[in-house]
Amino acid sequence: MIDLKTENLLINKEVNENLESILKRKLFSNGYIFYGPEGIGKKQTAFQFIKEIFNQYAPNSYIEEKIIDNNYPDFLLIEPTYFSKGNLINRSESKPSKNKKETIRIEQIRNIKNFLAQKSIESEKKIVLIVDADHLNESASNCLLKILEEPTNGIFILLTSRINLLLDTIISRCQLIRFKSFSYKQ
Repeated sequence: MIDLKTENLLINKEVNENLESILKRKLFSNGYIFYGPEGIGKKQTAFQFIKEIFNQYAPNSYIEEKIIDNNYPDFLLIEPTYFSKGNLINRSESKPSKNKKETIRIEQIRNIKNFLAQKSIESEKKIVLIVDADHLNESASNCLLKILEEPTNGIFILLTSRINLLLDTIISRCQLIRFKSFSYKQ
C-alpha cells in the first residue's frame, strides 16, 4: 500500500485512504485529477500512487527512482514548457523567468498517442502524468480530450491547482481526487 509517513504533513490522509482503496480493488479509472492548493503534496502523492500501481504488476525496488528520473518504460511525464533562445525547454530542466509563458503544447499531447500505441514493457498499464494540467493550451486540451475518450491500457493523472481552467469535458472523464488545505496547526 501507499507508504504513509505520519510525520510527513505533505500527504493528505483522506486522499491516501481513497488511493489505497483504489489499489486494493485494482479497478483503475482511465483518468484522475489531483487538485487542490499548491504545495500540499499532489506530485509526491502521484509518484507514490504510480509506484504502487506498477508494483502490483512487476515488483521492483528501483521503480520509484526510475519514475522520478522519468526513466521507466511504461511512464510518461508531461510538464509545461517554454521557449528560451529558440529552444523548447521543459520546466524541470531549468527555472523560467517570470516573463516566460509556460504551456503544455499539442505536440506533447500527441506524443501520448504514440506512447500508448506501444506495447507495455514492464507493466500491464501505461501511466501518463501531466503536471500543471491547467497550462494546457486550447488545442492541447482538445487533443487530450480525444485521447481520454478512446479506451486504452493507459491511466492518466492530471495535477492542477486551478481545476477551473480545465475543460469541463476533461473533468467529466476523470475521477476527482481533492487535496484539502492544511489547517493552521498542521
